[in-house]
Amino acid sequence: MKQYFVAVACCFVNILSCCTRWNINIAIVEMVQRNYSTSTPQSYNQSNFVSSRNQRNNKIPAYDWDEMSQQTLLGAFYYGFVAAQIPGGVLAAKIGGKNVVTFVIISTSVIAALSPWTAGIHVGLLITLRILDGIVQGMVIPAVYTLLGKWSSVDDRSVMVSIFFAGMPIGGVVANYMSGLICSSYKIGGWPMSFYLYSMLGPILAIIWIIWVTESPEKDDITFKTNMPSKDKKQGSIPLYDILISKPVWAIAIGKFASVLGFNFLVIEMPTFLSTILGVHTRKIGLLTSIPGLTAAVTGVCSAALADYIIRQKHLSVLKTRKLFVLIGFGVSGASFIALAFTCYRVLGLEILYIIILAMFGFNNASVMPNPMDITVEYVGIVAGATQMVASSTGFIIPIITGFLIKEQNTLEQWVALFLMIGGMQILGMVFFIIFAEAKQQEWPEKNYSEEKTSLITK
Repeated sequence: MKQYFVAVACCFVNILSCCTRWNINIAIVEMVQRNYSTSTPQSYNQSNFVSSRNQRNNKIPAYDWDEMSQQTLLGAFYYGFVAAQIPGGVLAAKIGGKNVVTFVIISTSVIAALSPWTAGIHVGLLITLRILDGIVQGMVIPAVYTLLGKWSSVDDRSVMVSIFFAGMPIGGVVANYMSGLICSSYKIGGWPMSFYLYSMLGPILAIIWIIWVTESPEKDDITFKTNMPSKDKKQGSIPLYDILISKPVWAIAIGKFASVLGFNFLVIEMPTFLSTILGVHTRKIGLLTSIPGLTAAVTGVCSAALADYIIRQKHLSVLKTRKLFVLIGFGVSGASFIALAFTCYRVLGLEILYIIILAMFGFNNASVMPNPMDITVEYVGIVAGATQMVASSTGFIIPIITGFLIKEQNTLEQWVALFLMIGGMQILGMVFFIIFAEAKQQEWPEKNYSEEKTSLITK
């Protein structure tokens, strides 16, 4: 059972990372002086959700940043996040996933505490700090994959990964709801306090992590069946080139890209859409965007448990199971994004489709997310880092495209085009994964051991 404790601890790391990462998506609504869109639908504009700043404390700063500066700020984190994925996997392979995660927890807490101060100096300095935060947090996923690759058995791989990735939607729920509540509560300090709150949680988590999490089962004298190579094998150089040109690796990368594109769009841009187009108050934005995240956490764990059961009972092969869940998750979410283009001006319809999309996002925990461990365990951190690098590029691609479309005119028509584009990408990602994905251990991890095997036979 210790492996599940490790997975839960990784989940809490993911929650903290997502809170510090996405807090700014809500906070920016209050950080910037806004002129709300005149295209707001009349029927919704008359509701009690319309934003009002009459009670705002003048001591809480609001900055005159243009639309492109705002979108650059929202995407800045992901420039660093993308760049750190492969180095993070290599570093985790060298010094261990636990040590890398410890560094991340402490560093991201310090960066969160510095964010309000840098915002007051210049938006460029805050953008630089966000890039640095991305570099730090970019090492989390490959480090955790390295750790879980040592702790997970063949039969519980999907569940272990799903527990970790459940921290993403849960972090979204916490960040959206708590940030919306804090940022709109001017008496307790407004948006700066949201950064300070998350920074204070880091040291607590770091202490728990350092004391109770170990790098591998062997250090706790625990043994169970895994695919890890035996200790007496001599490890050669990392087959990085073979990994980067592998079709199964690219199947994971494109699948993740399509999935994370939809998820990041909702997380990064939906608060801006609700605020500027539908005129929703900051506190209500936090509520509306946090509820769907709960469904992703639930469907993520449940679909992973179901996938492991199907594999364990041999109802379907590992590969067919992964493709089945991709077909369901990507197909339904893609169709929902397309439907969103025609119902986004009504909050009820938007919220229903929002819930469906994030519920389908949870199905990734039974498909593309555990697939790196299906094709390699020894180099899973590097494969996870490389594929996550491709997927995480959506974090800055989305703000660039959104900023370009709404730079001159922020109206409903521009957002409809975005919904249709993302829905189409979901379908394309599904098709690519189904065609090229594999679920067997690839040959390239074994190449480093060929000389040793030959010498043993000779002896």
